[in-house]
Amino acid sequence: MRPLLVGFALLSGALFTFVHSPSLQVNAQSAASAAKSPIDPQKEARIRELMDLTGAKDLGQQLIDAGMEEFRSSVMDSQPDNPRARQFVEAFAARFQKRFDSKSLNEQIIPIYDKYLSTEDLKGLLDYYRSPLGQRMLKALPDVARESQAAGYALGQKAAQDTMEELKADFPEFTGASDNEKRPGTEPNQN
Repeated sequence: MRPLLVGFALLSGALFTFVHSPSLQVNAQSAASAAKSPIDPQKEARIRELMDLTGAKDLGQQLIDAGMEEFRSSVMDSQPDNPRARQFVEAFAARFQKRFDSKSLNEQIIPIYDKYLSTEDLKGLLDYYRSPLGQRMLKALPDVARESQAAGYALGQKAAQDTMEELKADFPEFTGASDNEKRPGTEPNQN
């Protein structure tokens, strides 16, 4: 059961990271209030063009796909001999996908772009991303992001493992330490 919870935590963490990423940092109340005020149609068209040109319109779905794959892998690795594990993962993925609408997310992001970027900003960004340098940046960015994410994941995983090892003696019930391992100041269980 613990690995299943870890898998769900990974998926939740991916969603939390996406929602709280620096480029989209805004609370739900301000996003809702921004959505209420009308956006200039020409500015909205530029925002949509920028999102399309940079691939931002696909980011939500890409994140969900990656999170689901991590979730699937975590559950299946934790319960390789459990046929219900695959059924659970597939059912969860299908039902989650029905509830998460990436197009709806894009509609909620447009007012955020409107809030933080002026018409001049959008024009400059569009000019940049259409330029040869901007096009090279767009091509390099997925690799940079993927490799950066992998480096961060590896660093975080090592830190988590080292931390769990350090806490094993004091918190065996949370770290998976055996009841027979001796904690400082206590005697091992004598069954």
